[in-house]
Amino acid sequence: MNEEELKKQAMQFHEMVGDDLFWFSVSQNVMTMESDRRKFEQLALAILDYFDCDRCCKCCLEMPIHLNDADLERIFPLDGTAIFDKLDENEVDNYLKTPCPYLNGDTCTIYDARPTSCRMFPFVVIRPVPTLQLCPMGKQIFESFKALARKYGKKDLKVEWEEGASEATLHDHKQNAEKKAVYVALPIPILEQFLKYLRAENR
Repeated sequence: MNEEELKKQAMQFHEMVGDDLFWFSVSQNVMTMESDRRKFEQLALAILDYFDCDRCCKCCLEMPIHLNDADLERIFPLDGTAIFDKLDENEVDNYLKTPCPYLNGDTCTIYDARPTSCRMFPFVVIRPVPTLQLCPMGKQIFESFKALARKYGKKDLKVEWEEGASEATLHDHKQNAEKKAVYVALPIPILEQFLKYLRAENR
């Protein structure tokens, strides 16, 4: 379903139920999305405790890095107003320029204050489904999940995960070109199951 069809359906629903119920439904959807985002963030960070980054810097060099309000508040004392010069002017929301201007060689110069999206990588939200980017660390996490799924006999989850494999196209404004970022779709129930596997394996 394309954007125009979605808008048409939303307008029809608005006309059918009226203002109060329409905006109540919208607010409920927003709250659900925010709840899912927080749950995804918590699960991703908990899973990442079991893995080490290979420091390939692929995320810093190629991925658009989003800054939420908490990120801006955390980085501002370190960089002052210079942070605004590092934002991508082609983006509507707050995204750092690519490659990340805070990367020096293979070292993050604001590591302790790094954005939430960096802390979560290679877990990324590509709407509407949370995903795992298959950088070297992402591949390690993916292989670990498949091995644990086989060990604990949850073949149905392994298949569901593998069927989510796809490619995301990222637009690089600086080079005016497109890059391919391979990822696997990662529904929250699968993440929850994966975390259980990891905890069982590391008791």
